[in-house]
Amino acid sequence: MNEETAAFHGVGMKSTQMRVSPQCDTAPDDDQWQAEEEGCPQFSDEKGISADHPDIVEAIEFLDNVRPEHLIAYSRGGAVALLALANSQHSPSVTFVAPAWKRGWVNGIESPSYSNGVIMHGTADNLVPLSHSAELSLRTGMKLYAFDGLGHGGDILKRKNDPQSGKLLSQEEKEALIKNETPA
Repeated sequence: MNEETAAFHGVGMKSTQMRVSPQCDTAPDDDQWQAEEEGCPQFSDEKGISADHPDIVEAIEFLDNVRPEHLIAYSRGGAVALLALANSQHSPSVTFVAPAWKRGWVNGIESPSYSNGVIMHGTADNLVPLSHSAELSLRTGMKLYAFDGLGHGGDILKRKNDPQSGKLLSQEEKEALIKNETPA
């Protein structure tokens, strides 16, 4: 099976809550992803995980065996995706939604290089600073779309299939966001 779209969910969620595709409405049989298996990964909410953690191992197996064409990676799921994609043989296009790559969820992504995707982030996100997505965009070359007044929750996720409806930030705007960042 080569599903069109799959999801890596955020903290406190199940993949079904991402409302991405019928595939994610099916719970996986186990954590050993096989070709043509349905479902999306069900990650833990553990912090400080590394490449050998079951969430990352499962994400890599999922990417390499299920091989989705597109991945929606939200919040902690964005951090999981960055490390998994660096170790996967499959390279789907990814929409990173408010990726929490600098919030301590996942170790080993200090210098992300994955560039096959776009980033979207709300300007009123009080959990993951917009400046983090600006830095990720500058490091990887992925486009960053900002959504005025949207926070970290469901409103930004409702736009996951249309990142281009946000404002495309320029190089200068991203650099200004990083320069004005206050320590977390």
